[in-house]
Amino acid sequence: MEKQQSVKEKPKDKESKVEKTIGRLDMPDVNSKELMEHLGKMKAITPTQLAAQLNVRVSVAKRVLDALKERDIVNLVSSSQNLKVYALSPHQKAS
Repeated sequence: MEKQQSVKEKPKDKESKVEKTIGRLDMPDVNSKELMEHLGKMKAITPTQLAAQLNVRVSVAKRVLDALKERDIVNLVSSSQNLKVYALSPHQKAS
């Protein structure tokens, strides 16, 4: 019984914990210049590629692409059950 209590009372060392963050969880600004530069360099835009470029999670990249599609900045070119491929809208390439 004493052994269990001593284990519970052991102070936790916060320095020994290592933070594991694979990607950011916050959504990047859809109007940002950095995002538009990354999109302009890509011929085909997939959520996985965008997540790698922006260092965000794939789910966040999917939300960004959905927001950009609603604003007519990107178009959905091809879609399957597992993969969606987007391309920059023609009027976005000219500007």
